[in-house]
Amino acid sequence: MIELFKFGALGKVCDPSPFCVKVETYLRMTDQPYEVHTGAHLLRSSPKSKLPYIRDGGKIVADSTFILHYLEARQDESLDGHLTPEQQAIAHGMTKMIDENLYWTLVHGRWILDHNWVIISKLFFGSLPFPLKLFVPNMVRKNVRRRLKEHGIGRHSSQEITEIGSWDLKALSDFLGNKTYFFGDKPSTLDAAVFGFMSQMVLSDAFSAPIIDVARSHANLVRHTHAIQDKYFPELV
Repeated sequence: MIELFKFGALGKVCDPSPFCVKVETYLRMTDQPYEVHTGAHLLRSSPKSKLPYIRDGGKIVADSTFILHYLEARQDESLDGHLTPEQQAIAHGMTKMIDENLYWTLVHGRWILDHNWVIISKLFFGSLPFPLKLFVPNMVRKNVRRRLKEHGIGRHSSQEITEIGSWDLKALSDFLGNKTYFFGDKPSTLDAAVFGFMSQMVLSDAFSAPIIDVARSHANLVRHTHAIQDKYFPELV
């Protein structure tokens, strides 16, 4: 049985990490039995110091992209089996757009905006013993700022960062249109990936940010998010 290592549910969202949500959604979309291990302490046992990762018998796979490729390859009928090569190329490009671009707008909203930082610091560092809690949170936040600048997005103003994310959301909304899923009536890995991000902005009231307001303004993305939540995570509705 697959073992999934993740942070844990936050309110109506199965995990505060969009990448953990993506993997768990994929597992449910493909009806694969799995066992869950939760907690930020699992970062220490992760081969890449990130969550999620999975264990399949004696094999460990880290990073959501590699995990989904691994899970797709081990199945007789993959979740993307109904897609044409052209559709697979589109799905790959859009997944990279949200993983490598939209993700950083979410990071900025959570870790840099002061009102959200108060929540994040309690969520991830609230259980740290004294005196670690006095300096570890700010060290991590400083590292996040550095990573944002290294990526490039952190060199923009908050307003410009929101604008960058809004372009990604519009692209997703335009492509989804009136369809049930991004490629018709059957879900794909792109649906799982988009749900990973949209669940953070539509289903969670823990954070507030301009990019969240933009996400909620796209009615079809909101509908898509609630539909997946209702079908695959009924215990969190």
